[in-house]
Amino acid sequence: MPAGSEALKKYPFLRGAEELVEGLSLTNLSDFPRVLELAEKKVRYMLGLSRERDDPTDKRDAVAAFSASLAMASATGSRRLIRSYASALSRELEKELSTDAPDIYKEVAASLGVPVEFDGKEFRMSLLDYLSLKGIDNEPDLLLPQLKVERGVVYFQVNVFRRLISTVFRRTLVEKMESQMRELSAATIDPKVKDAIASISAEFSKRRGEEVDVSSLSPIESLFPPCVKFWTSEMNKGINIPHQARFLVATFLLSIDMSVDDVLKYFSHTPDYDERIARYQIEDLAGQRGSGKKYSVPRCETLRTSGVCTCRQGLCQHMTHPLLYYKISIQKRLNGDPNAGRDCAGSLS
Repeated sequence: MPAGSEALKKYPFLRGAEELVEGLSLTNLSDFPRVLELAEKKVRYMLGLSRERDDPTDKRDAVAAFSASLAMASATGSRRLIRSYASALSRELEKELSTDAPDIYKEVAASLGVPVEFDGKEFRMSLLDYLSLKGIDNEPDLLLPQLKVERGVVYFQVNVFRRLISTVFRRTLVEKMESQMRELSAATIDPKVKDAIASISAEFSKRRGEEVDVSSLSPIESLFPPCVKFWTSEMNKGINIPHQARFLVATFLLSIDMSVDDVLKYFSHTPDYDERIARYQIEDLAGQRGSGKKYSVPRCETLRTSGVCTCRQGLCQHMTHPLLYYKISIQKRLNGDPNAGRDCAGSLS
């Protein structure tokens, strides 16, 4: 059975919610004008295309609008839009959870296939269940070495588990929408709905602009994000920086197509530098060892939580990812902006 009305309005994906929207699709969405209006407004608001927010007062409308919004985002055919929408929804989920008692976390987690217990202070799950989770291996503060593990059980503080739920939620949404994207046929979409989708897609593309291919450019240190500038500067001074900061620096430099040898030069000034060990670790992050998986640069939200973020002014206060900062700064430089890359001057603030 579906959850209570108030819970569904905040968390319209809870178990049983789908019972409320059986038969709803992009084929007949215009038969439900209120749902179409809510879904379109939700997508636009979450993508930053509009400041107008319209929260449903009815649980059926909330569930229907959420489901329809995912389908509309999928129908744009843009993986970039899908991932941006999923990220925005996951941030909203984390914010909503922060205003609720931890008791609701268990129900939300269960709806995402995350089995967990709560003892009033900490959440806990079996190590095997933890290892089966998707999407958390690029979040430094969710990696096993950062967590408490005893006798095959992994423990999470409330704020960390909140992050875990939102991370799993984001990955679940991306998988769902990308699957829908492959299945949707433009011929089956209602014309009114198709117009709304086309408008969202066009506005999103215009707002984001043409994406800069940073791998085609030589690295421009002056345009690095302030956090990367700060921690590389610390290393150049011979200071041992935190593990999370090293992870940021290495993954960022590799992501802008720097070679392992070039990345090693940044780490060579640290007091504990051992070329053999450092090379192995960087090659592993680059996907040249082990499973062959290349690690992603942590999101700004993760950097703030782990204490690695060093700037919350200027462009940084609007950022969601260090690579996005770098791309925007390059574009600003190409457009002649003399202040590109000068936020916080790379210092902790």
